[in-house]
Amino acid sequence: MPDPRSILHVDLDAFYVAVERLRDPSLVGKPVVVGADPRGGRGRGVVAAASYEARVFGIHSAMPIGEAYRRCPHGVYVAGHRDLYARAARAVRRVFAQFTPAVEPVSIDEAYLDLTGTERLHGPPARTAERIRSAIVENTRLPVSMGLGTTKTIAKIASDLAKPEGFLEVLPGREAVFLARLPLRRLPGVGPATRQRLAKYNLKTVGDLARLDQDILAGILGERGSSFLASATGDGGRAVAAREHPKSVSRECTFDTDTTDLEFCEAMLLYLSERACHDLRTQRLTARTVTLKLRHHDFTTVVRSTTMPSPTDSDRTVATTARELFRAACGPRPRVRLLGVGLSNLIVEVPQLELFASSRALAWDRLTAPLDRLRERYGFEAVRSGSTLRLRNPNQLDD
Repeated sequence: MPDPRSILHVDLDAFYVAVERLRDPSLVGKPVVVGADPRGGRGRGVVAAASYEARVFGIHSAMPIGEAYRRCPHGVYVAGHRDLYARAARAVRRVFAQFTPAVEPVSIDEAYLDLTGTERLHGPPARTAERIRSAIVENTRLPVSMGLGTTKTIAKIASDLAKPEGFLEVLPGREAVFLARLPLRRLPGVGPATRQRLAKYNLKTVGDLARLDQDILAGILGERGSSFLASATGDGGRAVAAREHPKSVSRECTFDTDTTDLEFCEAMLLYLSERACHDLRTQRLTARTVTLKLRHHDFTTVVRSTTMPSPTDSDRTVATTARELFRAACGPRPRVRLLGVGLSNLIVEVPQLELFASSRALAWDRLTAPLDRLRERYGFEAVRSGSTLRLRNPNQLDD
C-alpha cells in the first residue's frame, strides 16, 4: 500500500481586508467591508470581503452592499484595490514555489500544495507548513490559516477549523474520527438545499453520511451522492491536479450611477478589454469569441457574442469588437447600469500577426509586452491609455 499523501490547504484570512489593512493600518480592529460605496444603504454591487469584526453583523461576501450597510452602518467601506491584491497573491505564489512544484490554486487567496516526497528537502510536512507560513508572513505580512491531511477534503476542512491564523494537522488513519462529529455544513459542496434534503432522513453529521450505503445515498442525492460519500469518508480529492486553463475570462463593472454617455461607455469597454486581454496573456492564452454584457437601468440584460476568424490577445482587436457589439445592442439613448467584456473559445496559442495589419496596429502590438511588464511590476493603473484616461476609478470592477 502506498504511503499516504501530505496535502496542505493554505487560506489567506480575509485576504482583501488584510491587504487593505496593510495599506491603511487605521482599519485594524474595525468592521471593514470591501465593496462598492454603499451611499447611505442604496449602493450598488456586492460585498467582496468582510473582516471578522464585520461578520459579527451577518455580513458575508456576495451580499448586496446596501444590505451590508443596513446591518452595519458604522462599518468602514473600502472600494478595493485589485492591483494590490494581485501583487500580494503573486508574492504568496512565489513562496509556494520554493517548497513544491505541485500547487493547485483554488482562488486568489487559497491553494492546495502537495508536500508528498518533500521530506528530504524540507523536513516533515508539518514543519514545512510552518516554514511556509513564516515565509508568507515575512514576505507579505498577511495572516494565513492552514490545514494538513491526506486528502484535499481533509486539508480544506482542517484549515477552515483553524481560522483565523491557525494550523491543524489530521494524522493519517485519523480521518474518519476527525470527520465523524462535524456538522454537514463543514463538508465542501454541501449547501443549505442539500443539508435540508438530508435532514429529512435525520442525517446531520458527516459521520451520519459516511455510514450510508452508496446506493441509498445515490437515491437521495442522485449522481452527487458518490462524491459526497467519498468526501465524508475522507477519500475525496487525494491528488493535487495540475493547474487547468480557464474556459473563459471576463471583466465587468457596475456603475455608481446609470449613464447615457456613450463615449464613457466605450472608454469603459476599452478598459475592460485591456484587463481581460492582460489576464489572457498572463496565462499564454488567446481567444476567438468576444462577448458583450450590457445591463440597462431596469436590470434588462443583453448579451451579444461574435467569433473572430483567428484567435487574439490584442487589446485593440477585442475593444473594437466589443464596441461594435455595444453600438448594435444599446439602442437609442440607453441608460446603462453595467458593462462587461468576456473572452471564450480559448486556445493555448501565440497569436499570429496579420499580414496586412496597419502600421498603427503593429505599433500597439509591439508596445504590449513592455506595458505588461510595467503593470506587472507597478500595478495595472501605472499605465493608462487613450480614452480610459477619462475614467475616474475604473479599478472598481466586479468579480
